Amino acid sequence: MDPCSVPGLDASQIAAIRHSARALLPGCASFLASLIKVDTTNPPGRHYPECAALIGDKLVSLGFDVQYIDVPPESYGELAPLGEGLPRRNVAARLGGKGDKTLHVNGHFDVVPAGTLSTWKHDPFGAELENGRMYGRGSSDMKSGIAAQIFAVEAVQRAGFKLKGSIEQSGVVDEETTGVRNAGMGFLVEQGFFAPERKIDAVIITEPLGVNNICFAHRGTLWGTYTFYGRAAHGSMPSLGRNALHHACAFVHLANTTLGPKLAARRDPTVIPPSAQVASLAFTVLNSGSNVNTIPDVASVQFNRRLVYPETIEEARKELRDVLEGMKAMEEFEDMRWEYEESYQTDPAIAPSDAPIVGVLQSAIGLVTGKDAGWVTTPGSDDQRFLVNTLKPPIKATYIYGPGNLSVIHTSDESIDIENELGKGLEVLALTFASFLGLEDA
Repeated sequence: MDPCSVPGLDASQIAAIRHSARALLPGCASFLASLIKVDTTNPPGRHYPECAALIGDKLVSLGFDVQYIDVPPESYGELAPLGEGLPRRNVAARLGGKGDKTLHVNGHFDVVPAGTLSTWKHDPFGAELENGRMYGRGSSDMKSGIAAQIFAVEAVQRAGFKLKGSIEQSGVVDEETTGVRNAGMGFLVEQGFFAPERKIDAVIITEPLGVNNICFAHRGTLWGTYTFYGRAAHGSMPSLGRNALHHACAFVHLANTTLGPKLAARRDPTVIPPSAQVASLAFTVLNSGSNVNTIPDVASVQFNRRLVYPETIEEARKELRDVLEGMKAMEEFEDMRWEYEESYQTDPAIAPSDAPIVGVLQSAIGLVTGKDAGWVTTPGSDDQRFLVNTLKPPIKATYIYGPGNLSVIHTSDESIDIENELGKGLEVLALTFASFLGLEDA
């Protein structure tokens, strides 16, 4: 394939769209700044309606039919348990075309907490510009993706074209707090926004995996808590009790020593960064005891298990159960009691390599960046899981492409390079929309 071509577009169309995208970059950056300045910290999920309105108003100006999808307050406890009763508002929009294809483009507008403000050199919600970079929480993850996906449509329009097919856009909440169900993408799936009758051919989620990469998958995740029960006793007579903390610590030690080498041997070379390419088990929280002079009768330990394809959640659960059953077979732990509670789980989500949208993205990335597109897996999980794993039937052709960089997300002084990340991402998305959906003169 000609590295200077994009399927279905001639040279004059490509040039016009790229020129339009470049001319719109200052406006795109200004819109990104307006999004960053709305503090949508999650938890608890602040100012969602205000941010949804900014997105919706811009989409209306481009001719989209826009609707706001509010989660009913009676569902907050289940869908937004960390939300402190604050409103959960999503925005969804559609720009219908005459063609047969439909492309849905999605982003989340909640952001993680800024953390300790003294570690920031820039206002987390100031959208300050310095040396070509915009700073602020959400600048990379992922309000830049939302800005780029919206302005990509405007770039096509300003170039003098209409999209022949239909394009849908959504801005959702609560991605950052995960959940088997949630008030954002999960809620839209449950409400039928991705039902088969909508005939969505492909989905692009504009998470920040780098402007040169197509992300086709995410790793699996299993979060859980083991609570061990013993018998309290006075600290001077420990033999009269059963120390639940000892049981918890023994479990952590045995799980690490028996499972650690096995997990280290399971590798997925597509995961970025390379440090996340192996399966992992991390024990992250330990709670036990209330008095230095009392043998604790309860101890709990939380873990974070990350899976690489083709591992499954059920296999990961069984490996941990096997460690516990092995302990029970030891005389020292034969009367050990425990309970298990799971807070989050998702199998790896995998999209195919042969969907038509893949070739389009590869061509657009190659043309704009001058490099071959990477084919990568994200180290965490994201809203792809709702469309690939949860939705029945799934929309398998769901991919991640957007501006921004994993190395700066969730950090102090999170930022994005306006020209080389936001600008190139905007161009790639505009060409992708035009190629995949087709063009007609405006």
